[in-house]
Amino acid sequence: MAADAPRIAIIVQKQIASDVSGVGFSLNPNNNCFDEIVISSNWGLGESVVSGIITPDTYVVDRFEPSNMKVISKKVAEKTSAIWLDEESGGTRQDPNKSPTAQALTDDEIMEVARMVADVEEKYFDGSPADIEWAFHNNTLYLLQARPVTAHVPLFPEMITERGKEKRLYLDLMVMTQGFSDPLSTLGLDIWKTSLARMKPTMSTEGFDGLMFNIHGREYMNVSNMLMMTGGTAMVNTSLRTYDKALDRAFASIDLKDYTPSYVPEGCKGIFGKSIKQLLLTVPNILRGMYYGKDSMQQYVKDTNALLEHCHSHRYPDDKAFVEVYDELTKTYEAVVPQVGGLISGLISKALLHRMFRNCKGTEDNLINLSMDLNGNPTSEMGHLMVRLASCPEIQETRTSDEFLKKLKEGSFSQEFTSLYSDYLKRFGCRGAREIDVATPRMSEKQDELFDTLKQIDVKNNQIINVRERRDKAYQELLSLAREIGKEKSFVHHASVMQGVLGYREHPKYMLVVVTDACRRHALQVAKGFVAKGRLENEDQIFSLTMDQISNAQKDEAIDLLSLVRANLEPVEKVRHVKNWPVLIDSRGKIIRGKREITEDEKNE
Repeated sequence: MAADAPRIAIIVQKQIASDVSGVGFSLNPNNNCFDEIVISSNWGLGESVVSGIITPDTYVVDRFEPSNMKVISKKVAEKTSAIWLDEESGGTRQDPNKSPTAQALTDDEIMEVARMVADVEEKYFDGSPADIEWAFHNNTLYLLQARPVTAHVPLFPEMITERGKEKRLYLDLMVMTQGFSDPLSTLGLDIWKTSLARMKPTMSTEGFDGLMFNIHGREYMNVSNMLMMTGGTAMVNTSLRTYDKALDRAFASIDLKDYTPSYVPEGCKGIFGKSIKQLLLTVPNILRGMYYGKDSMQQYVKDTNALLEHCHSHRYPDDKAFVEVYDELTKTYEAVVPQVGGLISGLISKALLHRMFRNCKGTEDNLINLSMDLNGNPTSEMGHLMVRLASCPEIQETRTSDEFLKKLKEGSFSQEFTSLYSDYLKRFGCRGAREIDVATPRMSEKQDELFDTLKQIDVKNNQIINVRERRDKAYQELLSLAREIGKEKSFVHHASVMQGVLGYREHPKYMLVVVTDACRRHALQVAKGFVAKGRLENEDQIFSLTMDQISNAQKDEAIDLLSLVRANLEPVEKVRHVKNWPVLIDSRGKIIRGKREITEDEKNE
């Protein structure tokens, strides 16, 4: 065929004069369940269904057992009209339906369509979700179109159970506790999971028979296996269901017996004993906290300051194995963390303060304000330090980040400001969004953005300052009330303990971020060497390797790092399109959501 005279083949197909038609999905698009086929239908051509002209009938077919499908839900809608093929004009026409509330498909036809959907998924899409358009004409079912379903949440193969077998229930801890949905880097997840496993026995076993699924950048709790632990059901009810109302509603919508294994998974054995042993390690610190009160955290503060200084100033040799650097840093961290058992004194004092004023009306807000902006809270301390920096002339009188960085490099700023700014970078330069991931650039690496943030702070009317003012006001009002009821001495003591101790609740996580930042700096040092030798294309690729892979590559130059990077990223790239990962999902892809109760105000609107 000549290039300047192209010829195009045109496919001509016969239009089927459908008696009834619609669409079918091999998974339930409403809840992502792989075991539910959803069919929508109306009389006539399928255009009325796919274009939204009417509300179609909807049928849900359970294929939990492949050879024994059954209809589990029917929603027969009022289908006011249908579109028909007009054979005389060669076009279509829209006519009213004579029986709009009648079922468009018989039960046998529903099952016939369901079998077609399942066959299409298996034969044409290799078991991946598919949706089809179909039609009946003269009692014969026709397949009109088939395409893959892309707008669904896939599960990693390692987490999926076979259709008809026991199911597992998974809780996405990243979404639940960290508030972001994107996957962690390969190295980031390796560091995060290893650190948590060393500190928490309930996170120490992995895989299908373990308590955790750390996989391809995501961290799941295997709730099903947790139920088989001693006290597992109580942990679900007291720790998970109480986390927030949405999660509680989700758990309330299911029967946990449907997700409880018939055997004790290997990863659940011995966890109760490990948990008791871990608890015993904190008992001395709990007793110390109860005895010394507000002074109980002094040793913790001293030890964490020493660790902070070490992480900030110490540089490891480039050839020191990455896993050895991590072990050295985390062993110190692990030795310090049990000391936060002293927090018990702050929790006790908080409870006693609430009990002290339980019969006094109007004290709830003051008790809440009293527990805000507590000593030792790293986020609060960072906020106050940022306000101080933002108030300095060096920030106020500098117009752009380029000008700021130039003056900073030249040493043009005052000694007082330079010292304050250096202190901020030392203590909080490791922080930032997604700070638990070692691959995330730190604020110390983005000082232009830090300057822009400081410039945006309203130093005259700032929430950080307002919170402290509210706390101080609440203290004075509660102190006055305590005098009236003869509890002044007790109030002063417990308020002092609570404010001096309870703020350290967030401190262990902050120190883990400090350690992670030190690991990041060493990883980048190692990466420079790999890039210089052509083993990596850029330094950031080191974050797509595990700790062991990095350490082994430091010893063995024959290891192909780029192949490892590609292999580690491949499963992640396949799910990169998913932006909103569900918190609770089962091993057959079903997203568990509870129904939110409508308030009286919403009903009256």
